[in-house]
Amino acid sequence: MLLAALVLLLLVTKALAAEQLYTCGMHPQIIKKEPGNCPICGMKLTPIRVNAGAAPVSSGARKILYYKSTMNPGETRTTPGNDSMGMAMVPVYEDNGSSASGIHIDAATIQRMNLKTAPVRSGPVERTFRAVGTVAYNEAGLQDVTTKYEGWIEKLYVGSTWTAVKAGDPLFDVYSPDLYNAQLNYLVAARSEGDAGGPLTRAALARLQLFDVPDSFIQELASTKQARRTFTFRASANGVVIEKMAVQGQMIKPGERIFRIADLSSVWVLAQIYESELPFVRPGMSATVRLSYGAPREFSANVALILPQIEEQTRTATARLVVPNPDGSLRPGMFVDVQLSAQLADSAVLVPDVAVLRSGERNTVFLAHDGGSFEPRDVTLGARTDGGFYQVLSGLTAGERVVTSGQFMLDSESQLREAIDKMMKADTASDAAPAPAMAAQPARPAPAANTTAATAASEELRQLALATTDATAALGRDDLPAYKAQLPAVRSALQVYLAADPHAAHGPLAGYTEGLPDSADLAAARRSFVGFSTAVTDLVRATRLRQADSLHAFECPMAPVVGKGRWLQRDGEIRNPFLGASMKDCGSELEDSAEAAPAPASAGHSGHSFSLPPGHPPIGETSMVDFLRAEASRQTVSAAKGSDACGGCGMSAEAMAAGEPCDHAGSAATQPPARGT
Repeated sequence: MLLAALVLLLLVTKALAAEQLYTCGMHPQIIKKEPGNCPICGMKLTPIRVNAGAAPVSSGARKILYYKSTMNPGETRTTPGNDSMGMAMVPVYEDNGSSASGIHIDAATIQRMNLKTAPVRSGPVERTFRAVGTVAYNEAGLQDVTTKYEGWIEKLYVGSTWTAVKAGDPLFDVYSPDLYNAQLNYLVAARSEGDAGGPLTRAALARLQLFDVPDSFIQELASTKQARRTFTFRASANGVVIEKMAVQGQMIKPGERIFRIADLSSVWVLAQIYESELPFVRPGMSATVRLSYGAPREFSANVALILPQIEEQTRTATARLVVPNPDGSLRPGMFVDVQLSAQLADSAVLVPDVAVLRSGERNTVFLAHDGGSFEPRDVTLGARTDGGFYQVLSGLTAGERVVTSGQFMLDSESQLREAIDKMMKADTASDAAPAPAMAAQPARPAPAANTTAATAASEELRQLALATTDATAALGRDDLPAYKAQLPAVRSALQVYLAADPHAAHGPLAGYTEGLPDSADLAAARRSFVGFSTAVTDLVRATRLRQADSLHAFECPMAPVVGKGRWLQRDGEIRNPFLGASMKDCGSELEDSAEAAPAPASAGHSGHSFSLPPGHPPIGETSMVDFLRAEASRQTVSAAKGSDACGGCGMSAEAMAAGEPCDHAGSAATQPPARGT
């Protein structure tokens, strides 16, 4: 309501441009023709400044800088067309670059507002990721100790696991009849065929070699001419015995595992990468592994492989790193910190993170021009970089300056100027049209309280409806993660809407002032969502806002908890969010409420025709002066009733708890006007 009051005050300023008026900075509904003090708070009244007009138009052709939206401040493009609301975009000329959404602030005010700026720069897009890793055995260094013959272990040299061995160390002595017979065959063939050897000698020698008998054992056999009853099996590589299946005296069979030895000079680190960071991680990129205990130590590594699956419980992917471990300080099963560094682009436009205003799907920055001029600009952002910057895909160029502190105040001023500009254009059009003859009209009934509350914050309700629609689509697909990801946007849009419309907190949305809860499963999510979706859908249908975004409203007669539940979609194909894929076609499309007819233009008793700004409640036959007096009186009544009263009309907390509707028109009209207005 304060925004509507400000807009009307500027209309009065436009109608009485030759007269200097004064207002209160805390209560803008107070307007006086001479200086003085505010009758509500006692503060000194300040002059109302009329927004400077456009620069004089020079003769000749005018150069078009860009095209801007009249509905969404900051939405621009370089070619003609329609904006995201479907409205035609208007040109901004070189000699009139300061559009209605542009702001001019003097140097003293800039200092008081603590406005700070920073340049938009270009540079590489670098991103550093941190992940938790687990040390594991390098499978390339695992070795199983087996034999190719049957036998009995007569002596064990390694009696326990985790024993460190080196290549050539004895592991066990084995007696094998097959191996013993192979030695005898070789000796008999060698005696019969002599030192030159023959086919029998070569066949016996090949059999010994197939048993993996080392050459040193065969040479000893040939020189001693005596077969050995047992054979000493030795380790073939360095490592640690991590598995031991054999005991002394045990019979072993060919291929049976006796020991497993792991080489720990090189290990694997399995790093858990979040899904959001997965597109930036690739095989071959460098990484740094840090120990999570003791003295700080770092190990250089490379990503060898990204496993092609996502863990269902943690929603992470596994990146495998090969890390040298010469001193054995990395032990299998240990947790380590992993840092991955990636360069996403060699050169890009970078904007400070603190300069970006985020509102749903839009990202806006304020450009600082010379002479205290500021301009909102929509930008498309890419990846976030180290150092608190975002990559800018479109909307900015290197060298421009953006506001990094105090831009929230500029954003409020920009949207107010945009609303004022549209209102004044409509007022000018009504002045140029011939006035029809005044005919006797029957008294119009006061608008319903719920319709007034809904139209008082139409843009905020629109953002809430779009956020709710995206959450609805996720439930319609049975996609719980996507629904949870949309909940922060729903909560943000809800808080903005409740702040813009003080009556909304006592209506159908009273139970959702803190937003929707995070649910563990789809059934719980649908139970908590059905009432909220129904309330938002009813508000949107009552105000006809869905037509601007081509939203479709549906109703399900079998919704959980409430029975009849309603929801919004961006298209006309039914996808029931309350029942999901099992009964996705359950429901029917609804039309807008008949009571939601748009409010007609109002005319004051002074005879001056004007159009109400978008979202302003109809005033009926009330003049601007009467409306301002009622607004000032309403503020006095709200302050007198205390903090437990409704911020819009002063209704007590007891009445609101009993379910009585807020009646702004009745409470404002029955109060006496404030003194001095």
